[in-house]
Amino acid sequence: MKNIICGLVLAVSVFFGTAPTVNAAEDLTILNTGSKTGGFSQQVLAYYTDMAKMKKDFGAVNLINPGNKCVAIKQLLPNMKGYVLMPWGSDHEAKQRIDGNCGASIDITKVPVVRFVEKFQYICKADANLDVTKNSGRIGYNKVVIALPKTISAINSSFGTSQKAVGYDGWGAAVIALFNGEVDYAIVSPPGNLQVEDKGGNCIPLSSAENSLFAKDTVNQNANLIASNIDAWLLFNATNDQALDIKSKLQKIHYECDTAMSKWQKGCDKDGTATQYSEFNINQSHFTRWENSVEWNKP
Repeated sequence: MKNIICGLVLAVSVFFGTAPTVNAAEDLTILNTGSKTGGFSQQVLAYYTDMAKMKKDFGAVNLINPGNKCVAIKQLLPNMKGYVLMPWGSDHEAKQRIDGNCGASIDITKVPVVRFVEKFQYICKADANLDVTKNSGRIGYNKVVIALPKTISAINSSFGTSQKAVGYDGWGAAVIALFNGEVDYAIVSPPGNLQVEDKGGNCIPLSSAENSLFAKDTVNQNANLIASNIDAWLLFNATNDQALDIKSKLQKIHYECDTAMSKWQKGCDKDGTATQYSEFNINQSHFTRWENSVEWNKP
């Protein structure tokens, strides 16, 4: 880790301990492949907070947040030793397959997937008097998700509005812009919708649910009003047994109500289950869903 350029490291903390249950102690690096303000950044910080407490399981726990997926995948990942836990999104993969960018494409079938999160987006507002189906304005969104302008165009075609798309470096920045008055609406991933609602805003799901924007389009039933993407959490430099061990740790973190990750997900319901659903038992159907999501996320 000492060879990594300091300017790319947001935070690196080291904790020494005894050997884990699977083999001799390995370092664990939690690597952010997204922006510095979005959901990936917030989650890697939460995982770092939780897993840094596992002093008996890892030789060291490190957090690296370059805020740039190309730097993370092309410059940092190939040189990392020990376990590397990182998120990769179907929206990220779609963009890489379309424009090549820096060549940061990942075949998730070649590395253990230790957490799988499929989620619908939300469109949120801070001003209760606005109605996205009637009032035209500026819609902030995560510019990595190259399919979202397609969704914004669908809003205009379905409801006769003239919304303008404004790209930000992560949905976290779009939320900040929403409450700063830079935009009128913001498209976010969960639990960004809960963060907006905590501040007094209001959100509508971009799904096919009864309360969704799609359901409001009773004339056109425009499928592009449904917006989703998948986060696959990958573990590099690990055997299958080691991956199973770390996956069990993540699952425990996910379902315990007092962890940083649980609090980021806005806690647990009355039955003690995390309110944001994740899948941990991965099979071929998950890879099929991943490919379908990658295709949807292309413009």
